[in-house]
Amino acid sequence: MMILTSLPTLAGEKLVFATHTPPPLSLYLHELIQEALKPYSIKVQTIQIPGNRVISQVNSGRIDGDLSRVINFKEISDIDSSNYLLVNEPLVLTEIVMITLANKNIDQPITWTTVNQGSVAFLRGSKTVRKHLNPENRIAVSSNTNVLKMVANKRVNSAIMFSSVANSLLDQSPELRSKLMIHKPAVDSFHLFTYLNKKHAELIPKLELSLKQLKNNGFMENTAKKYQITTENIESLSTVNLESKFMPTKRGDTTHKLNCRDSDNNQLIH
Repeated sequence: MMILTSLPTLAGEKLVFATHTPPPLSLYLHELIQEALKPYSIKVQTIQIPGNRVISQVNSGRIDGDLSRVINFKEISDIDSSNYLLVNEPLVLTEIVMITLANKNIDQPITWTTVNQGSVAFLRGSKTVRKHLNPENRIAVSSNTNVLKMVANKRVNSAIMFSSVANSLLDQSPELRSKLMIHKPAVDSFHLFTYLNKKHAELIPKLELSLKQLKNNGFMENTAKKYQITTENIESLSTVNLESKFMPTKRGDTTHKLNCRDSDNNQLIH
């Protein structure tokens, strides 16, 4: 009898996920995936590394999964992601906002056309943001803190960032808060999904089923509250149409308030 020890369905197996998403959103996602895999006795370890490195490591199979990407990630990625398989169950709705100097007037409504009126700083590895920015406007930066500093120092016209991350960083820095403004409503909103390397294909339907159950039994909502993600974002997950061609949708001011902190270093979550 042949025993395929490489398959992650054996008791005591550990899967390693990578993400470029900062805490506490990454902590929420980690806890959700860990709970979803608990029935199969699979432990989860999450490491935070730059976005492009996440893709190369997961696609090569050196890391088992990518914790947070949009549903059309493979279509917009300029890095080989052919070995990525979607776990087709949304985990959270997140919003992207435009940040400028506090005294800058911006015409409403705010759209990607508005953002593209000048140079834009954004976190390197953010494929969805990159897709919407004109090549001549893209300024990819290594950390969210430096993204904001570039706006404050007038090195770029604006910045694009997760609303939760931007609010948290400005709360931590009164100096930046006094210089910068987060414009409302959000430029875009979209759901985040988990991906696995294709070697774990047989695990995907099990993980999807577990995530549905966690949504139905309240675990997802309670965990969201633990990390201060609003209930509205969880409830919206049940209405997303996963069969249609994904396009980010413009939303009003329904920002989930996360006490995020920026990190320039790799982080390991057990």
